[in-house]
Amino acid sequence: MGIYHITYSKELKEVYLYFDAKCNFSCHGCITDHHPEDCHVKGPQARKSSTLSVKELISYLKTLSFKRALFMGKEPTVDTEFLPLARLLKKEFLSYNILLTNGYELVREMVIDEVCVSIKAITKVTFKDFTGRDHPERVLNNFAKYYSVSCLKLRAESVLIPGYIGQKEIAKIAKFISSIDSKIPYRIDAYMPFGEKDKFRRPSIEEMQEAKRVAEKYLENVSILHYGCKVKYGVERVY
Repeated sequence: MGIYHITYSKELKEVYLYFDAKCNFSCHGCITDHHPEDCHVKGPQARKSSTLSVKELISYLKTLSFKRALFMGKEPTVDTEFLPLARLLKKEFLSYNILLTNGYELVREMVIDEVCVSIKAITKVTFKDFTGRDHPERVLNNFAKYYSVSCLKLRAESVLIPGYIGQKEIAKIAKFISSIDSKIPYRIDAYMPFGEKDKFRRPSIEEMQEAKRVAEKYLENVSILHYGCKVKYGVERVY
């Protein structure tokens, strides 16, 4: 367990920390299984590095001018080093901490300033088939609990997979989010096939735009991310 990859955006003053703990989901086509490094780094993907000690990690971070730290990778909430590291960065660097999570585990200690919950599906059969887990309501309940924390910023995202997690499921997710607050930001990501043998395909830009229109029936702040989007800010590999 621990950090196996670090990237950095000089323009945004953000550092991206990738955790290596096994995820509590087993999602088909998981991007960290097939693209373990930051996909925004130019050049071929390097072989997955060994995890860093806390001392080694801090030595890297001290060379960077950052204000925000994003905790990502597999699933940070199941990594034993996640919370101690979040506490340390908050204390030593006064960092604004952002957690990217599938929402199955709830972080009760508020060393996190912002949470982005990836809502995979709401339909029970689809959720089970995609994640290998039961009880999608657990994610939804945790999402509502995060919203109840007044000092915490909350947003959500989902992956559009044509013929599987499509516009009907996106509508259900958007409707759920709006039942809490229609102003919560929601991003729809395009599925990235992991090779020719993948049974699912990449959605077209038109399909992404239609999914956005569907979600906007319920939510005020919807965005999409797909292969046609231009990268606004570059990132560099730190480790």
